[in-house]
Amino acid sequence: MVFILLSVLLFSYNNVLWKKNLKAISIPFLVAYRAFFTSTISLGILLVFFTIETISISDFTKITIGSLFGVLGLFCMLSVIKKASLQWLGIYNLLGVIFTILYVSIFDSVPMVASVCGVIVIVFGFVCFILTNKQTQLKINFKQHLILLVMTCSYSFSAILHWKNLNSDFSPLLIIANQESIVFFVGLFFTFKNGQGSLFETDLKVFFKRIVAMSLVVFFAILFSFLGLKQTNPIISSLLFLAAPITTILFSTLFFKEKLSWKNTIFIIIILMGAFLLHFQNE
Repeated sequence: MVFILLSVLLFSYNNVLWKKNLKAISIPFLVAYRAFFTSTISLGILLVFFTIETISISDFTKITIGSLFGVLGLFCMLSVIKKASLQWLGIYNLLGVIFTILYVSIFDSVPMVASVCGVIVIVFGFVCFILTNKQTQLKINFKQHLILLVMTCSYSFSAILHWKNLNSDFSPLLIIANQESIVFFVGLFFTFKNGQGSLFETDLKVFFKRIVAMSLVVFFAILFSFLGLKQTNPIISSLLFLAAPITTILFSTLFFKEKLSWKNTIFIIIILMGAFLLHFQNE
């Protein structure tokens, strides 16, 4: 439980670091630069302190698929929060609870009827939040909503697949190394594809300290989340992870002075209540 609570705080702070750094750095370059350190750290610890057992092609494929969903979710998230409020990230992360519960309902034989009430409450709060902010500074366009929806689905699928991988006794460090290596190569590819290869000559030293700090934050955030998923009951862990969107929203008001109106606060609470209903009804 402690691991998950630590990861919640680190992930929320990492979202703040993403948004701050995106003001000065392009998305592919920032992703590649950060992932270089996180993949190197995880691979280094894995090689020095652990004995790596032979892994089958089938198992490697399972881990890689989960990582690919995570990479897709990351790029979707960054493309939106570069310009939009972090509050939207928090709202869509809460919405992700629906996808997780739907998976449990379909594949783990949990009655769908038990989830209907919670889903209705979440959708009601979500729609009200969108309608309330149609004419405010928080407003985002349809394309951004669609990208955030893809992000939510991708992160949900990634979390489910990696939870299954952890239950198969794969090392959390192996999964982190796999995912961050993919993030690095994808970021590297798009950096050069966009004609930004020169950034590795001009910006490596300029942003070195802040990227190293960011890499350490996200490495421990991922590591603690995987350790928490591995050791904690799935229901309890997913319930605790509901704190991440809330802390992200609070951090957005603290670090970026984004206003949180009383209406938005009420609708966020409604969405959170729906998420709790989903968990308790499927417990």
